Amino acid sequence: FIPEDWMRHPYNFFQNVRRSARRVALWDLKGPEAKRRMMSWLDATILESHFAEMKSMGVEVIRVPCGYWNWVTYAHDDGPEVSGVYATGPICESMKNLHRIASPREYRKYFDRIFEFAERHGVQILLDLHGLPGSQNGEIHSGVCIESNDEHLGFFQCQANLQMAVEAVREMARYARSKRNLFGIQVINEPHLHTDEGHSFLESYYQQAILAAREFLDPSVPIVLFEWTYEMCKWDDNAFPESIYGKVCWDTHLYHFPSSGQTWTSQNNGLEQAKQAYSWDLQQLRQFSKAQGRDKVFVCEFSLAGPSLNSPETLEFAEWLVQQMDFACSGSMLWSYDNRITAWSLQRQCREWGVDWKRIWATRDNAREGALIGIRAASFGTWLTANDQGAVEADAPEHSWWEEWVPYRYSVQGKAKLALRSAAFGTWLSVTSEGEVTQAENRSAWEEFSVLYHADHDGHQCISLQSFHGSWLAVRRFNGPAGRLLLSSAYSIHDTEVNTAWLVN
Repeated sequence: FIPEDWMRHPYNFFQNVRRSARRVALWDLKGPEAKRRMMSWLDATILESHFAEMKSMGVEVIRVPCGYWNWVTYAHDDGPEVSGVYATGPICESMKNLHRIASPREYRKYFDRIFEFAERHGVQILLDLHGLPGSQNGEIHSGVCIESNDEHLGFFQCQANLQMAVEAVREMARYARSKRNLFGIQVINEPHLHTDEGHSFLESYYQQAILAAREFLDPSVPIVLFEWTYEMCKWDDNAFPESIYGKVCWDTHLYHFPSSGQTWTSQNNGLEQAKQAYSWDLQQLRQFSKAQGRDKVFVCEFSLAGPSLNSPETLEFAEWLVQQMDFACSGSMLWSYDNRITAWSLQRQCREWGVDWKRIWATRDNAREGALIGIRAASFGTWLTANDQGAVEADAPEHSWWEEWVPYRYSVQGKAKLALRSAAFGTWLSVTSEGEVTQAENRSAWEEFSVLYHADHDGHQCISLQSFHGSWLAVRRFNGPAGRLLLSSAYSIHDTEVNTAWLVN
């Protein structure tokens, strides 16, 4: 419903459209030709065969970006409010082109078609309000292109535009309430509201939009909000309580690209560079999931763009990224289904690169994942901690985020096994054949421990952990009673000079 200039699939939607800014966008459509062009595009891009193919490739939920003009319109010659020097200029007039293309009623049959095709093939739909009145970011994916001094400008931040957006969400909910395969409704995409005032405005919009949707939707239907990873710290824990708002979920988008003049190739360790580029975002995502609820946060956009890797490393990167997102939150969605650029196309990645998305998305660890735990050295009272240098230590006096671990419990031939994954970094506790305790990106036998259970200690479970190599996870005091605690491994559980007993909190 909001074509972008660069995608050009199955054809160039903007062929022969005169642009009014640096990039052509939907607001550049004018006159009676606009409706014909838009309806022809929707006829060409909403086919049942697409839904059948997506299902065969492992897709469970399809996110459908749309604009406010698909749901509500303005009377007479009114349009979104535009502030300042732009209030009476061409920007204000061009914005009106969006709701002049067609009426909300004329778009309904295409939404009906989407829900019908999706239901036939067992796929759910997330309706996504991608373009808001006045534009929440000035970007082409909101239907406009507004730039000043190389910065994008949006004019959503005013009460008139907020109320129109709330009304659009209300209409989306009114329409979708009877759809059995509705996953949820997303109320915004990628807002550029980064000031304190912008954050307060966004919070107010979220509150009003959620309650408007709840007029028609059951509390169990997710209402999806958006936040960038670098803004997640601004929100309180459990920011929108389910007891008041029903189920509220959060979307974020993860993209990283080499800096200008750089490349990430298989010849220059590009796979590791790409992984490193995502590490900070993944850490923020894990923390935000803990604060809001792990089943309430997901990534609605990522792609394989950025690295230029050989085939085996491309497949490794795809699998690694999905595994990391699955660990950090409740799932991920690839942008997009079809595109002329393979790195951005599910369809082409499966056909041309051999990426088996169905297998990747379906892969889940068969070990039982437990609730977050902390692990304390019984003899010293200090905590097992992971740091950002890839090391593991056991001298943290207090328990915080860095000392939390996700346990994976299972058994092999009747023997209890445990693997521990850092909540902060997504890495695995590992012991090398030389006895070094470290973090590992992937889990293998070296990251699995046999568990010896002791009698409970002060109400806490007490265990010892034996590595694949036969050594025991241990802490010893270095250089006397006041010396530093060192984490290592010991080959005897009865060594009185080391701590091999751990308390699980």
